[in-house]
Amino acid sequence: MDGLKSCSGCVNISQYNQSFSPEQHTPSPSFGRTICGDYNRSMIPAEQCIPGSVFLLIAGLTLLSWRQLRRERAIAARLEQIAATGEPPLLVINQADLRHECAYIGGISESARAGVLVLTPQRLTLYERTPEMREILSFAPEQLRWFGRPRKYTGGYNDIWLHIEQPPGWLLLKIRLYRTTMAGLVRALKAFAAPELVTAYRRRRPYIHAGPLKAAPAAQDIYGAWSLAQPVSLYLMPRFLVILGGETVLRTIPLEAVQQIGALRRLDVPGAQGLVRFRAEDETFAFALDGHEALAAALAEAAKRTLEAPVERKQKARDDDEYPEYEDLIEALPLPEQAAKRR
Repeated sequence: MDGLKSCSGCVNISQYNQSFSPEQHTPSPSFGRTICGDYNRSMIPAEQCIPGSVFLLIAGLTLLSWRQLRRERAIAARLEQIAATGEPPLLVINQADLRHECAYIGGISESARAGVLVLTPQRLTLYERTPEMREILSFAPEQLRWFGRPRKYTGGYNDIWLHIEQPPGWLLLKIRLYRTTMAGLVRALKAFAAPELVTAYRRRRPYIHAGPLKAAPAAQDIYGAWSLAQPVSLYLMPRFLVILGGETVLRTIPLEAVQQIGALRRLDVPGAQGLVRFRAEDETFAFALDGHEALAAALAEAAKRTLEAPVERKQKARDDDEYPEYEDLIEALPLPEQAAKRR
């Protein structure tokens, strides 16, 4: 230590330790107890909170129920006004579980939403399920082109599709309901629709749909070369092949008139899109498109089914898809007879 030189910038270690003695800097024992005590005194006991929370929950549920009741009454009153101004309806579906999707073929699809359906002998109208009940869609029987259930009845939700030709184009309406309500809608639609649509409904599944598919109308010259026009869209459904320009219907070809269907490869331009060719209404049609063989096969099957006799009452098959009309027929029977038929 004698060899070390001191300077004004150095600190004596012993003095430093003395200046920071533990006794001078030990926290007060009462400090923690003071904080905890103040915190505990500020807390509300749990047994006092529970009744207040329960009251708020009950008040909130009561308010929601009251608002829902007012809404349902407003919708019911609006329905009465609508029914009073027109024909007595065949069917009214005012249920929260009704869901529908509505879109023009070639247009933008929308998500499923709630609605109210009113069906009279002269019109099917779909309204928003709100007190204002704004009209979403309305069409007459002559605008309906087809209706059918794509799958057999199930115990839960069931779907039905309706094709409507309505300016500016071809509309596809999908409705989802529980089984009992769906069966009532099917029976009402059979009274609303033309007889040929009821016949089409009774044909066997699967109901063929394809498209819309981009295709170019094609014409062949005397040398075998093909020339292509501006592309259109083809949409195949159970009764028609629909030709569209954008969302606008250019032509509808009845499938029962379609014959001599062929899938061709172009010899003049190897590797180009193949062609679907057929005759209908005394004309020859040809379209160039991708997947031409698949469309030709679907078109041939759909055209063949338009010539089939519909399914009538038969013994129940193990697979209800074979006889899609069977469930519709037995639902009109009393419950004990329905149970016996389904064994």
